[in-house]
Amino acid sequence: MNRKLLFAVLAAAAASLLLGVARASAWQKDPDSMVDPVKVVASLVLPTPDVTIGDQDTTVAGIGDATVGAGDMSYSDPPHGTTFWVDNTPLSGDCPQATFVSIQSAVTASGPNDTVKVCPGTYMEQVRIAGSTHDGLRLESLTPLGATIQFPAVTSINHQLIDVDDADGVTIRGFVITGPFNSAGCSVDRWEGVLFENNAVNGRLDHNHVTLIRDVDPALWGCQQGDAVAIGRRLLDPTPPGIPASAEIDHNVIDRYQKNGVQAVNPGTNAIVHHNTINASTEPALRAIIASNGVVVFREAAATVEFNSVANNQFTAFPLSTGIILDEAPAGSSEVDHNSVFDNDFGIETDTQMGLDISHNSVYDNLGDAITLCGEVTFFCGPAEQIVVRANDVTGNLGSGIALFGADSNLLKSNHIEHNGSPTGDTTDGIRVDSGSMDNQILDNHMHANVHHDCHDDSAGAGTGGTANTWSGDSGDTQNRDGLCRFATTIP
Repeated sequence: MNRKLLFAVLAAAAASLLLGVARASAWQKDPDSMVDPVKVVASLVLPTPDVTIGDQDTTVAGIGDATVGAGDMSYSDPPHGTTFWVDNTPLSGDCPQATFVSIQSAVTASGPNDTVKVCPGTYMEQVRIAGSTHDGLRLESLTPLGATIQFPAVTSINHQLIDVDDADGVTIRGFVITGPFNSAGCSVDRWEGVLFENNAVNGRLDHNHVTLIRDVDPALWGCQQGDAVAIGRRLLDPTPPGIPASAEIDHNVIDRYQKNGVQAVNPGTNAIVHHNTINASTEPALRAIIASNGVVVFREAAATVEFNSVANNQFTAFPLSTGIILDEAPAGSSEVDHNSVFDNDFGIETDTQMGLDISHNSVYDNLGDAITLCGEVTFFCGPAEQIVVRANDVTGNLGSGIALFGADSNLLKSNHIEHNGSPTGDTTDGIRVDSGSMDNQILDNHMHANVHHDCHDDSAGAGTGGTANTWSGDSGDTQNRDGLCRFATTIP
């Protein structure tokens, strides 16, 4: 494999990342989600996934019929354990049963499997739920979105608005969770809205509105901090790696964050992220100085990311933000399914990944490539192999519909890919496979009206049409070499 000569090109690639020297639609990796350099190596080609995957699935390509976001924010399951009531305006008479005026004081008094009910109002305080004495705690707004938890002007040494630390089975439900925060400068310890950390497992964050997790000072919006929701504490130097956590993040509206909407890190971490609306800020001043991302899973965390709407992650200087990033998960542990991903710089990206399911997503109207598989070391990617990209609906993106960069032994099957690409140079196509990608199975995809080529493969080998890959059952209008797609006109 002569494609992956790393060290001669790292400096130039790093400069292009920092300075924004790139084609408008060319994918590049956000340095904030950079993988461990020891993993950026030449790959050993592994067997491709079974080509029969999905043969029994007759559903159309694209997202299923599912409600995303917070919906009506209703919940009806009764409280359990002892119930503690909180009202920061005790003289108003709206919650006469309340005996606490701060959320933290009620949490501190609570024990395992208790419930803290918070009456309507704005609570300018940080909340820390720490230790096994709070296992099973339920923290709930009495009325959906009636109680707001907001960063105070003067914060504690913790940089989290709500910190769940080594407490299992904690549920946070029905709040407005909001900034901004006053960091007074860029911090190694990232500021976050909600953090599950330090072996806190089986947490749940549902039916909340998490918003404005960003610095109060616009001059600090370029700091790599301001993650709305985090599972696993992120260390600046993950050697040794951080401690895991696990949580289900569902039916929330997560918006206007500074850096990442949902972030999961550390070996052993597991995140289930579903039925959320995750929208980055559309404010030009923020987009001009930081690349926000919707969902970011890396550093060996695993995740199921499904039935979410992810939008508006854009960086003005050059395309760098991404709707969903999933890198380095344990093989076969993770999936990105049934999401709607649109109006981002890039749609869905994976690199340094063995075994991942990307299926039934609607990926549309993004400014660059819709779905990217990267195993190319010059892009700071480790091997990307045994990934299944199946039954996605990919339309109207300004980059390629599906792009493979140094990605080997993957299965691209039954995708619907139309009207993608931009007219500047022959750099965007329906499916675009670069010269360093080999042993991929590209089967039964339907492509139409993509700029330059519907079917494009620059590799060389003993595969279809002299490529290093197998194309079979694909249809398209145009191709860059004979034999790739049925009915296609060859335009070199």
